[in-house]
Amino acid sequence: MPVAAPSRQPGASIRFSGKEAQWLLAEERRWLATQLAARPARPWLWLVPPSESAPDWVTPPPRGLLLRPEGGAYAGTVRCGLPLPLPSECLGDVVLQHPGACNAGPLIEECARVLVDGGRLWLFLANPWSPYRLRCLRDLPASAAGPWQKRLRDEGLQVDMTRFIGPCWRMLQDDAGDGPGSGVSPLRACRVIVAEKRGLAPVAPAPRGWRHGAAPAA
Repeated sequence: MPVAAPSRQPGASIRFSGKEAQWLLAEERRWLATQLAARPARPWLWLVPPSESAPDWVTPPPRGLLLRPEGGAYAGTVRCGLPLPLPSECLGDVVLQHPGACNAGPLIEECARVLVDGGRLWLFLANPWSPYRLRCLRDLPASAAGPWQKRLRDEGLQVDMTRFIGPCWRMLQDDAGDGPGSGVSPLRACRVIVAEKRGLAPVAPAPRGWRHGAAPAA
């Protein structure tokens, strides 16, 4: 869809509570809702970004936890810190919507711990190369994807194809053929890294005749 013209003056301060940032966050939620609808109905955890004003909280279903950073910890459905007060391998999906980089290592480690085999982590990052961010979201934190992907792999998660969603330029229409505001264009406002926890396949024991170097009978 075409991007509405921003009404603020160029260079004006904006954070997650600004209208452009809030619009982008809403677009991300709408995109992710369609992705999660195809996933198994399992418990999930969603970490939203901090905001200068109270966010528009939506009460999650009983199987979901909604948290946001607050004072060095997390608030929302529960108040907690790291490590998360959750048992290992209990969640089917974890959503990190623009997390801060200060505790990225411990956070990714915890996310990998609580994911079940086949569970997915959805990481949303502001794209530092997007013209839309440079024009409308200059103060929205942006991170390079490489360090995040390395952390995910270090925790044993399989990093799948990166997606780019959200606006790019006013005159650009969807250039990937998979719906407005979503595609593979590396200039869109948001980068989505999807990682999956895949356990190792069990190794079948060797036949008895093959053990201890014994060769099978001819």
